[in-house]
Amino acid sequence: MKTLKRSGITLVELMVAAVLASMVVGAAMQIWSFARRNISKTTTRQILQMDAQRILTQFKADMKAAKADTFKSTENPMTLEFKRYVVSADDNTKLSADKVEDVRYVFSKPILRRQLTGSFQKTLSTNVDNIRITRKALTEDQRENDGYLEARVDIALDLMARAPGTDSEERFSQHTSAVIRDEFYTLANKEREEVLTIATEVAAELGKSTDSSFFNEQLNAASLANLEPAQLEDLRKTQNGAIDEAKKNLEELDNRIEDVDTGKRWWQVAWWSNDEGADVKKMREDLGDIKCPNTGPLPAKELKTRPSDKVDGVLERINGKIGALESRFYGKSYEGTPILDANSEDSETRRLASLQKRAYEMKLTDRQIDKAMAGMSDEEKQEAEANNVKKMIDAFNRTDDEIRDELRATAIAPEGSDEFEALVQREARDQAYIRQQYNACKLDWMDSGSEDQNAIKAYEGAKQLKSLAESKKESLKLKEMAIDNLAEIAEAERIKQESFTGN
Repeated sequence: MKTLKRSGITLVELMVAAVLASMVVGAAMQIWSFARRNISKTTTRQILQMDAQRILTQFKADMKAAKADTFKSTENPMTLEFKRYVVSADDNTKLSADKVEDVRYVFSKPILRRQLTGSFQKTLSTNVDNIRITRKALTEDQRENDGYLEARVDIALDLMARAPGTDSEERFSQHTSAVIRDEFYTLANKEREEVLTIATEVAAELGKSTDSSFFNEQLNAASLANLEPAQLEDLRKTQNGAIDEAKKNLEELDNRIEDVDTGKRWWQVAWWSNDEGADVKKMREDLGDIKCPNTGPLPAKELKTRPSDKVDGVLERINGKIGALESRFYGKSYEGTPILDANSEDSETRRLASLQKRAYEMKLTDRQIDKAMAGMSDEEKQEAEANNVKKMIDAFNRTDDEIRDELRATAIAPEGSDEFEALVQREARDQAYIRQQYNACKLDWMDSGSEDQNAIKAYEGAKQLKSLAESKKESLKLKEMAIDNLAEIAEAERIKQESFTGN
């Protein structure tokens, strides 16, 4: 008698298969959840770091042109006011000896704003948790030996923001020192004319990123040799501290650079090659390979071969890639909407073009937030709502009364005055324009299935690399300048020794 063969699967086999499937799916969901949260946290940290860099760059530039003995500060809200020299109308290589403008920083947690005489306030960040600006107060005896310390202004920033889609708060802290050169030159017994002849450098730095050097190039070893040994030792400690801080920053930046996803995969070759991703991947590798020694000597500045100069070369490539892709993406995103000329001769057109670009950048960031939120469970979404997780555009939904409350806290102008109302109306108009451009910006074409997926991934990776490259350049410059300064201090000590021994 033949035995019948049964086909199909048993209940036990089905149960085993279900268990295995659930394990695979569960592991995949855990990986996706981790990746989603990690993207959110990384994006938030980048925003905080860019804010800190913008604030410190502006602050250091202001200090280099500040007029001595003009500082005033208040609390609740914290304000810092001082006068700053402006470039002479007759000679753009000098600062005007008698023409200054008022600079005002106002901090009303979490907003930090800056204002120049006769202009509207500029918001530097909406993520500031704390800011500390200090100067040493010296006795008369201390001034005789350590007077140069009075010229230094220390600023410490603490920034905080909640990573969208998570319950964690991301924090970023950074501190730096700047020197009021007007005071430093006086304390170093320099002629006042030398203070006024730094206008070319100061004028250029007021509009771009500045270095973190404690010294002016004219304050060389010969000038430092006039200081006491204890003063030189204090300066040496300051520079060694700057090197240690730069080393920590660079290690963190290199780790984040290595984590940037360029979209290039190992299997993308031949017909499936991803040239855009490969280009950005090479930029990521080149940027990560740039290192700075911990001691000198460094190549001469004029050779343009220092580590920070090498970052400039990579940045140029990154910016070129972003520009090429963005011009293509920008047009697709604003299809049917007029794109304003950022280089227009009309100042108002340039200003609105900047707001339009800002709306585009916000839309890109919010797209990432939406993607993270879409993959959340109902419980995670409720948690996000409970923690007041919002998209970037949500900050531009204020009522006129809320705008008035913010401006009232800054004490920029008397409430009820024409100037105050003009500020309210301008803020309201800018907010409405940003929302209009945000809504007009369409990014649906970036979703899966788009023929531009490789380019989109490369673009997003390049944008991250640009931010990280700029931060790495500033940290490298800090380290390079500290190494240079140590060499100047060593040379000053040699000069003092020769003067003492007569050899």
